[in-house]
Parts: sequence; structure tokens; C-alpha cells
Amino acid sequence: MSPHAAYMQSLGLETLDARYRVQAQNALTLAKRLKELSTVNSQLSTVNFVGLEDNPFHDLAVKQFGKTAGAMLTIDLASEEACFSFIDHLQLIHRATNLFDNKTLAIHPYSTIFGNFTAEEKRAMDVRPTTIRLSVGLEDVDDLLEDIRHAIAQTSKN
Repeated sequence: MSPHAAYMQSLGLETLDARYRVQAQNALTLAKRLKELSTVNSQLSTVNFVGLEDNPFHDLAVKQFGKTAGAMLTIDLASEEACFSFIDHLQLIHRATNLFDNKTLAIHPYSTIFGNFTAEEKRAMDVRPTTIRLSVGLEDVDDLLEDIRHAIAQTSKN
């Protein structure tokens, strides 16, 4: 690691806790709003976030992580094609493969992270072609929700 990279990393560590708390709160707020949206939009079928009280792993997450449930959530759309269209229509949220950036990131795990696995292996791991993973960042939650709504609306048109 170069001296400059080490310096930048140490600066990032100083604000890690503050950034994490904002990202975790953003993820919880976004998950709750997406859950409401899923009741009126047939393209969005599932919202999965351990911070939601109705999540089957909520109690375990609270026991292990305390009051924050992280900044990662998944949504399921109507089809694999809908997932690709959704990602293509995002404007604020970035397409990426890393996690826990300051910016919100979206990925289609079925075709990327698990792309080299067989369909049977994916099924055994419950990796679905209809899932999008969101790593929630520091942006305004209303802006994130609007970007998601826009992408879903564009997906519905296709």
C-alpha cells in the first residue's frame, strides 16, 4: 500500500462508525418504504432486510448486531429480464460488485457473483434470478426511493 493510500484509509476509519450508522438507518427506512411499494406494484414482489421486524432472521440479527441491521437488502422483481431492465434504468444508484461504498450500489447476484455456478447449485443456495442486491449508501433516502420507483416504472413499460 502506498503512503497516500494508507493515509486515505486511516481518514476513512475515523468516520466509519458515523457512516455506518447513517447507512444502516437509510437501509431500514428504504426497506420499509419498498415494502409499502411492493403492496401496490406487481413488479416488486419481495423486500428482504433483517432489520424489518417481520423478517425471519430479525431476532438473530438483533442478538448479533444490536440496533443496526447493516446496509444490505435485497428485492425481488417479476423476472430476470425485469432485473436487467431495472438496473439499466437506475440513474442515481450505481451498478457495482463491491459492498459498503458511500454510494448505493446494485447488483444482480445470479448472473454475476454466482454466474459460474450451475442452475442446480444456485437453487440449492436459494440464489434466484429475480433478486437484486442493494448495498445502501449515504444518499438521501427519498432520492434513492425515487430512483428505484423510476427504474421499476421503466421496467413495467418493457
